[in-house]
Amino acid sequence: MKLIFKIYKTRISMLNILCIGLFLLPLGLYAQVTNIPDPNFEQALIDLGIDSDGMINGQVLTSDIENVVTLDVNHRFIEDLTGLEDFSALELLDVSGNILYLLDVSENILLKELYFNSQSPGFSMLMTSLDFSSNVNLEIVEAGNVIFLENLNLKNGANSILTISLPCQFEGEPCELTELQCITVDDEVAANNNELPYSRWYFAANFIYSEDCSLGTNDINEKLFSIYPNPVNEVLVLNGTKNIGKLKTQIYSTEGKLLNTHNIDFNKQTSIDVSNLSNGIYFLNIEDESGRVEVKKFVKQ
Repeated sequence: MKLIFKIYKTRISMLNILCIGLFLLPLGLYAQVTNIPDPNFEQALIDLGIDSDGMINGQVLTSDIENVVTLDVNHRFIEDLTGLEDFSALELLDVSGNILYLLDVSENILLKELYFNSQSPGFSMLMTSLDFSSNVNLEIVEAGNVIFLENLNLKNGANSILTISLPCQFEGEPCELTELQCITVDDEVAANNNELPYSRWYFAANFIYSEDCSLGTNDINEKLFSIYPNPVNEVLVLNGTKNIGKLKTQIYSTEGKLLNTHNIDFNKQTSIDVSNLSNGIYFLNIEDESGRVEVKKFVKQ
């Protein structure tokens, strides 16, 4: 009798476990979500019919995005692309005209085309580093006015990038990406000899190609100016390494709106009153008599 009861009890326990498992299984499936913290990014996904719940709730079903091949979210005032990593089938991405400090496509290994242009005179592409070393299928990269770009890694082991263009324009005139001095590639000899596919690449910068930019390079572009304090409350001090003569300084918002312009006689140091600016991030454009331009980012607080 005890044996029969034990067997019966065991069967009941197994049945309970099975029922609980069957109950939790669909819950587990529905629980597969991807966080989308930027409401403008999520709104764009809703407008495109990708986010199926149609609500701004900081998340999207992973099943809604994992098979998306083309994603065009240009000019949507997006600042954070968190969640992009789960677009595992993505082949074409356009994030032009947004306010991006970071662009990470390292998990989008099927990506073939990438566009992140910003319109002059705005400086909406604020990232300082771009790394495409994981994107072995990447063929086309088009950007514009990535004015603060310092590090660019195109070494993906495949030499797959057929066309890349990083131009720069300021108020309709060509400018340079003055912070970009070295570009990491698979074959530095072929690149510096302007062989294919490197001969089809264009950068508005004075730089060298290297297979390891971390080894350091000579300062190709001498920086003539520095600013302090940063962040600043009322007065921004502009220092120069030498007497420049006449300067034109302009302050822009992150949306590219010109806020003020000053023409000054510069003698190694000058002060700029920023007390009337609201708290936030701004860009100081400095142009000398020869047309050489440097851009400095500062925070008003």
